[in-house]
Amino acid sequence: MFKLDFKPRVFLFLSFFVPLIVRIIPEILMGAYVVGFDTLAYYVPNTLVWLRDGVGFWSFLATAPFLYMLLMGVTAGGVPIVASLKVLAPLLLGLLGLAVYFYAHKTLSWNPKKSFLAVLFATLYFVALRISWDMLRSELALIFLFVALIFVEKEGKPLRNGVLLSLAMLSVVFAHQLVAVIMLFIVLVTGVRWLLDRRMVDVRRLAVCCVPALFLFSMIVYANYATSPAFSVLSGFPAKEAEGFIALAGFASYPDMVFDTLSFLVFCYLPLLPLVVLGFKQHKGNIQLLAWVFWVLIALVSAIVSPNAFVPALPHRWILLLTYPLAFFAVEGFLRLRLNAFKVGMGLVLATLSLSFLVLPYSLAFPYFSFGSIYTPVSMIHNTMALSDCEDTLNALQWAGKLLDNDSRLLVHDAFRGWAILTLDGEHLLRYGYLNPASYAQGLVENGSTYELYLVWWVNGSGWCGQPTVASTFEEVYKSGKIAVYKYYVNASRARASEYLISDNS
Repeated sequence: MFKLDFKPRVFLFLSFFVPLIVRIIPEILMGAYVVGFDTLAYYVPNTLVWLRDGVGFWSFLATAPFLYMLLMGVTAGGVPIVASLKVLAPLLLGLLGLAVYFYAHKTLSWNPKKSFLAVLFATLYFVALRISWDMLRSELALIFLFVALIFVEKEGKPLRNGVLLSLAMLSVVFAHQLVAVIMLFIVLVTGVRWLLDRRMVDVRRLAVCCVPALFLFSMIVYANYATSPAFSVLSGFPAKEAEGFIALAGFASYPDMVFDTLSFLVFCYLPLLPLVVLGFKQHKGNIQLLAWVFWVLIALVSAIVSPNAFVPALPHRWILLLTYPLAFFAVEGFLRLRLNAFKVGMGLVLATLSLSFLVLPYSLAFPYFSFGSIYTPVSMIHNTMALSDCEDTLNALQWAGKLLDNDSRLLVHDAFRGWAILTLDGEHLLRYGYLNPASYAQGLVENGSTYELYLVWWVNGSGWCGQPTVASTFEEVYKSGKIAVYKYYVNASRARASEYLISDNS
């Protein structure tokens, strides 16, 4: 295909539609179910709950709510949120491909064919696909980031370009906090470079354009402090706890954090490393991409050098965002391969990783992905649970819906929260996040709750999220496949006999 003499607009067309079509594949394979953990665990329930109950200004602003505003607007207009997310995810990857193409073509002055190759590396490498799996807020911010970087270097029409640059930077900040930090660091490094080159007019223009984005960013940081007393811009690394999200995401010790961070970095970019090293020299003059890489390394090294210099995000998120600047280095390296056999071999390795990540189910995942972390699923055919468990989850929740009344409540982990809100009346749900459900239920009883409490979870031995089984105070009352509904009893000895078990085979 690359030997064909396409017109430039054909590569522009492909830069949008190839990523879009590729991202549609897992949506089709998932059928009626949405793709992505955060998509179902957070985007769906947060949007529906905020539309139903409202949300405080500072709490809303603290999330950098650009994506939520889009989802709330479309949902309020009558479009089912699952349908809008299944359309939005491929559309965002297509738009990101378009933004990468324009950045490579306009800012780096690459020809259309080479710019399209950058799109393939930046959107179809398995790390980029993992971001498109459920990090939709990051994707939205990245689209505007590349637009902003184009206008930083764009010459002519200073007023119009300055306004567009300012709007693009505002959009980045409004869409995602971490991408905003990367953008502000790139702008800072660019400004310093121009200052050394005595480009004072450009420095003043850039400084003026940054003011709205800096103001909004400071407001979002303040909103995080206002809504979460534990929030800190710089803190110690999260030590693993007995329960809760940090039981999964925390680290047993400082050496464990260092090893986990470095091993995840190797896992993500070992397949791409030969091309990155080969192409790095060609890009040593591009200050924007180098600043991007340098900031991610600062974030990682700071956490590794000092346990008390941990930026307010787990290192895995910074590592994932490294895929975009490295994609441009990889393009240079790929084109410098002299033998077509090397190009074909490297292309097959990368394509195998991407294709297997796209289409293989959870149970048949490509072995390489087993070396990842909890932040990287082994397959895109997955949301908060494997596709094989999705129908059983609906069966369990629909059965529970017939049981629940004003005197009963269903305990829902974040993995089941989106499912439950889509299926049941939200007033009958009690969210316990990542806590131990037995401890949470006991706390409710001790505080005077008289509700009959039920729990939806996997059958014992099959549970995810660090909880393979449930406590003996929960008695299974319904089962569909690997998903069960349990009833809570204050004492395990009072749990009812198994004659009350109902299965979909009975």
